[in-house]
Amino acid sequence: MAKENESGQERSEQPTGKRLQEAREKGQVCKSNEVSTCLLFLGTILSFYFYIPSLAKNLAQIVSAYLDNTSCWDGSQLSAVSIFHRAVIELGALVLPILVVFLLIGLASNIMQIGFLVSGEPIIPKLSKLDPIKGFKNKFFSAKSLEQLIKTLVILFVITWVAYRAIKREIPVFPPLIDSDPSVILLTFFRSAMHLLWDFLWVFVFVAVADFTFQKWQHTQDLKMTKQDVKNEMKQYEGDPQIKSRIRSIQLHMARRRMMKEVPKADVIITNPTHFAVALRYERGKMMAPVVIAKGAGILAEKIKEIARSSRIPIVENKPLAQALYKSVEIGDIIPEKWYKTVAEILAYVYRLKAGVR
Repeated sequence: MAKENESGQERSEQPTGKRLQEAREKGQVCKSNEVSTCLLFLGTILSFYFYIPSLAKNLAQIVSAYLDNTSCWDGSQLSAVSIFHRAVIELGALVLPILVVFLLIGLASNIMQIGFLVSGEPIIPKLSKLDPIKGFKNKFFSAKSLEQLIKTLVILFVITWVAYRAIKREIPVFPPLIDSDPSVILLTFFRSAMHLLWDFLWVFVFVAVADFTFQKWQHTQDLKMTKQDVKNEMKQYEGDPQIKSRIRSIQLHMARRRMMKEVPKADVIITNPTHFAVALRYERGKMMAPVVIAKGAGILAEKIKEIARSSRIPIVENKPLAQALYKSVEIGDIIPEKWYKTVAEILAYVYRLKAGVR
């Protein structure tokens, strides 16, 4: 069921590009924390597999070096602080590559989901967020908190089940190691731990895909718009339809006024006789063919004929020609070649008529 906005209107329309962009600028983006967790867990496994053995070896060497050089400590506080500082620096140098990898993975997971985005909107203080009662409700009694609780319980259950099956699978491996060398026992523990981590990774991958899909759907639902919201946005982009209609009306009126000023220059008016009126003009030696300088239907046709009568322009009735010129020829265009003969006969008649009048 579609959600409703504050005024009770149903939000049934998909969010437009403008709506999505505005939400993005405010920091409202589709993001799943489970995707970041999955990538960090993958980084942990790779570090555990490739770097931890080297780290353990280097750490053992450092500890051994300090134990072998205990005689260097003269018992003073300054000497102890110096040894501690050196040890911290050496341990930090060992751990720093892992921390850098985790930092890069965290940045990459965000960029993969939402791209590169810097927005200060989420950290702007808002008085509405200072309401303790509302904050308590949103934290513990909202649909989002219920969703988070259910998701956490499901993940915990699945991880427990996977861990149980993995441990049950690896238990038979350890009893035969009672009489083995410590190195063999340690290697076996390492391999079993890697198997368990890989099993966990598939769980995190499944959870990440499912959660990202849900978050994307939820994000779309939260940004859905009412029909009125879509209309308002269209008005902002294209202008108010009423205003646009008024502008078109004014433009059409001005175009008609300019057209009417050209009617007295016509040589003849072709009529239907009541539905259409087309004004033609032809100048020998200057025009290739007669040109339509005005046309109209209904009331506009009557207006053209009225101006023609007052300007003593001949009006000739020819239904097929009037209909054809009105429908196929725009104002300012010459007539089609197939009508040359008919129009020439009419113009010849008009010229004879004018000569007779003179």
